[in-house]
Amino acid sequence: MKTILLVDDELENLRSLGEILNRFGYKVIAKPDGRSALSVVGEGTPVDLVITDYRMPVMDGLEFVTSLKQVTPSVPVIMLTAYGAVETYLKSLSLGVFEYVNKPVKAKELGRIVKAALDGSGDGHSPTGSALSSA
Repeated sequence: MKTILLVDDELENLRSLGEILNRFGYKVIAKPDGRSALSVVGEGTPVDLVITDYRMPVMDGLEFVTSLKQVTPSVPVIMLTAYGAVETYLKSLSLGVFEYVNKPVKAKELGRIVKAALDGSGDGHSPTGSALSSA
């Protein structure tokens, strides 16, 4: 079973995304901020994928990814955001983020992106705007 570290300061997002990922058969470690998420990987807990929100207090998603990559450089990261901007997208790519996804994201689309990230396949590095379209 693959383990996903899910980081979002909005508890409702942690709950709903966690439930979706559990339904897909993943183990989820949910953390409300970057610092507590970094403590998970710092303690040596094996993580196969990280999904993080961009806009969080204290440490935003870009700062979190920068610190995370110093500890576990090979872990794939998916950045979620409700505040997509070209600058953030480009900075995410420069940090090695696998995919940059606009919120809200549909369960099926999230499942596809997660599978691609875990498989190390898919196009990656592309903004996913399909969350804005109907299924």
